[in-house]
Amino acid sequence: MFTSPGILLNTGSQRLFTKIIVTLKRRSSRKSTLSNLDRARHCVNDEFDYYPSDTTIWKSLRSTDINRLTRNFLWKCMHEAFRVGTFWDNIPDLHHLAYCPACAVPDTMEHIALECDAPGQKRIWTLCERMWKLRFNHWPRLHWGLILGCALPHFRSARGKRLRGKERFTIIVSTSVHLIWKIRNERILEGKIITDIEVENRWISAINSSLRRDQILTNKARFGSLGKSKQIVLETWSGVLQNEDALPDDWTRSKGVLVGIWPTTRRIGVGGQSPTQRLVTCA
Repeated sequence: MFTSPGILLNTGSQRLFTKIIVTLKRRSSRKSTLSNLDRARHCVNDEFDYYPSDTTIWKSLRSTDINRLTRNFLWKCMHEAFRVGTFWDNIPDLHHLAYCPACAVPDTMEHIALECDAPGQKRIWTLCERMWKLRFNHWPRLHWGLILGCALPHFRSARGKRLRGKERFTIIVSTSVHLIWKIRNERILEGKIITDIEVENRWISAINSSLRRDQILTNKARFGSLGKSKQIVLETWSGVLQNEDALPDDWTRSKGVLVGIWPTTRRIGVGGQSPTQRLVTCA
């Protein structure tokens, strides 16, 4: 006769009850988070004619193409959790920290990643474009929204066939913006003077680390369902490897596989190194 709402305690699990409790709580959304979600959505739509939902955007931040520390970094960027820019406006005697010391403009994450004149970001994005054009012609115009949604783009050929460049775009953009942030912190917080040569060496080292990470993750016996498809890894890095013609067809288990992009500057004078020597040193 009577219908009681809910479920019996002895028929549910702790996981199920936790989900129910979470759904009952109202979550207030931050304006900055909603703004960044919209920026990512519209930038991806403008460049790739694809309109992702909020759920898709959040899921993309957990992409296995991005290493764990960089995933955390992008998640914090989406929420504007870093203490930059307007964060310092309400802190007495620290208002000057809200401005970029190199450009004298508000020090936002977008400015740090794309606009700052201090050594680092321009050189890194130039290297990204050079690496991309080793295989593809068009390098997308970068916006802050596209960086936040770097795991969202769908690259397709003129015939509509999917290109594996998506994985490489995700890897190089996420790795690069995280490196820009780390270099900025070393310059601002630690007072380090970072040269263009060091920037290039560190970028090449970071990209080679991503390559080695992909190689390791192809070990299905070790990682199981968390591993990466060997075919996808081979297609992702094809065309950008050093001495690729001399590598075996399946180089995922080979040691010493490096990206084949050369730095744009070289050290001149006593003790100088050739590009080949520097590339091996970075690896």
